[in-house]
Amino acid sequence: MRNIICNKNIIIRFAGMYLMGLMIFTAAWFISFYLFPEGLMRDTSLASKLAGSDISASVGKEFIRIFVVNLIMSAVIIVFNLSFRVNSVPLGYLIPPIWFLLYGLILGSNSFTFAMAERIAPSFAVLGRSGLYELAAYTLITVATYNISRFEIKALFKTNPEKINQPLVFRWQQYVGLIVAFLILFFSNIKEALMLTGEI
Repeated sequence: MRNIICNKNIIIRFAGMYLMGLMIFTAAWFISFYLFPEGLMRDTSLASKLAGSDISASVGKEFIRIFVVNLIMSAVIIVFNLSFRVNSVPLGYLIPPIWFLLYGLILGSNSFTFAMAERIAPSFAVLGRSGLYELAAYTLITVATYNISRFEIKALFKTNPEKINQPLVFRWQQYVGLIVAFLILFFSNIKEALMLTGEI
């Protein structure tokens, strides 16, 4: 698995991470939909705490609020990747799987800050929401910055962090990946703002 998620090809890295996330998300969605009481996971994610509990008066203001929250979440990934890696796997790689898990649990139990009229049963209807697209963007940001760690732990619990002295090489594919990721965030956040304000 490490050969896939740390592959030199960004497309392979993204595909491996995103498919793994989708499997985690789907399992969590099934479990929470059929076993969790509605609203159980409300206000458990960092994004929901940052976003607050009020909808803005206009689509533009709501979009800005959502987009800023997503930029903060993206920065968290980059900071984690920048810190250190363990056996060649950057710390930021832990974040998307956790967020896929949380999204599945929140979706299945209808624990959004602004709850849906009714729960969505596991189906392709989820593609009409912005969540999986935002998670795709987060995953792409993660794999686009996979090689920026400044310290490395070669054996967890056995060796101390060592400074990485190699110069940072950021390839053009990584720049493209970041641009695409932020474009996905931009348009998915517009869709989310329109949904929350009742425009669609």
